[in-house]
Amino acid sequence: MASSTELFVMLMIFCVVLTGLKNKSFLYAVRRMRWLFLSLLMIYAFGTPGELIPMFPVNFAPTFEGLQLGWMQIEKLLVALAALSLLLISSSREQMLLGLYMLLMPVRFIGLNVERFAARLMLTLDYVEELAVTENYSFNQLDEMHASVDGLPLQTHVSFRKLPFNLMDKWLLFLLLLWLAFMIYRSFL
Repeated sequence: MASSTELFVMLMIFCVVLTGLKNKSFLYAVRRMRWLFLSLLMIYAFGTPGELIPMFPVNFAPTFEGLQLGWMQIEKLLVALAALSLLLISSSREQMLLGLYMLLMPVRFIGLNVERFAARLMLTLDYVEELAVTENYSFNQLDEMHASVDGLPLQTHVSFRKLPFNLMDKWLLFLLLLWLAFMIYRSFL
């Protein structure tokens, strides 16, 4: 389990990288999730047993442990959101689906047809994008969506072009495996 300091350092690194890339989508996503963050903090602060914060103006008070756990959960979500934002700005949709395809290759031994899954996911994303571009859909109009599907193309050819790993990919995989081995070793201490 990552400590609060490690999470904070990871969050700061992601924020510096995202600021250097001038990524506004991360800040927009953080702003939209502010109520979730506040709710998490309140739930953990008031729902976690521990030492109460003294001099709180009402009869019930948050705990120090709850506040610490709440901040840790918010930091974890922010790190995941920052990593996802970096992935979205650095990779095209086809590259992400190819990555998902490559990651799911070991699962085919238990019976999952990885090619079919990746193709269906890609076609679904294409249809959703086409529907979103052609008409202004909102979540309230999802019930009438079946009427608009009639105009979409019925047959589409999906192909994945497998790209070989370059030197940077190999180094990142090596560092990731090294980090994973370190985390496993540290968990046994």
